[in-house]
Amino acid sequence: MAGSRMEMGRFDLHIHTFFSRDSLLDPRLLPKAAASRGLAGLAVTDHNFFGAHRMLESSSLIVVPGMEIRTSAGDIIVLFIQEPILSRDPFEVYDLVRDQDGVLIAAHPFGFPRLGGSMGEEVMRLLDGVEVVNSRNIFRGQNEEALKLARRLGKAETGGSDAHTLSEVGKAYTLAAASSLEELRKAIRSRMTRGAGGLSSPLVHLASFSASIVRKLAHQP
Repeated sequence: MAGSRMEMGRFDLHIHTFFSRDSLLDPRLLPKAAASRGLAGLAVTDHNFFGAHRMLESSSLIVVPGMEIRTSAGDIIVLFIQEPILSRDPFEVYDLVRDQDGVLIAAHPFGFPRLGGSMGEEVMRLLDGVEVVNSRNIFRGQNEEALKLARRLGKAETGGSDAHTLSEVGKAYTLAAASSLEELRKAIRSRMTRGAGGLSSPLVHLASFSASIVRKLAHQP
């Protein structure tokens, strides 16, 4: 209809499952949790692992395949990829993701232990966006600094819970007028997104620490 506008949907673009060493979150529980929190979609971005999104293929959610990669310049969320990214060099990561028509987002650039935005601008300028709301940041000021950075560099603004437990899912999210994977990709690339949401309790970091210990003990001979 002429003059009609698509409603903005909520997309949590930063979630970890039990394929990450510091999470015990079962990806099969994500659809119900996401629906109860008003999410239109989500991205599974496990630490240096790719594939958990395949466990959600029967879901009606828009599920974005991705990873969170710890590069030598800081953490980068890569989205809309079809194959894992194995490099840790930020420039190689950029090339590999672009070859897959993917999107690159600076993850929590002012979050611990990277307080102060350690990612150099040479790398930042290659990226499509900046995560301006991350629920696992301890202080609101960390997200505020990320927002200033995104606007200064003219980058897309995204949000994600950085969930490692089910209760965190949807705490922060990206607002975008999108009803498909391709529309969401275009919204990010055209900088037509906003980050929104709030902070989780600092106690969620204890859950990640506990998950890491459980994993370590489980793998002891």
